Amino acid sequence: MSRAMNRIIVNKDLCIGCQICFKACFIDIIKWDKENRKPIIKYPEECVQCGFCELNCPKGAIKVEPDYDAYVFPREHICDM
Repeated sequence: MSRAMNRIIVNKDLCIGCQICFKACFIDIIKWDKENRKPIIKYPEECVQCGFCELNCPKGAIKVEPDYDAYVFPREHICDM
């Protein structure tokens, strides 16, 4: 069974190195490159799409793009109400 593979895109030109995305990620998928002062997306498959990193970035330098087709939840059993 495959897990959702999300894309977390960091615009390194917009990133100001404030570490807010790194600190906001409670799943710990975002690591910090101290030398370059930029986030590193280490484990995108573990992302829960909370959007905290994206919502808290003061420059809009990070974007979470969920892979909805890879979700484990069986949508074929959903009933229309």
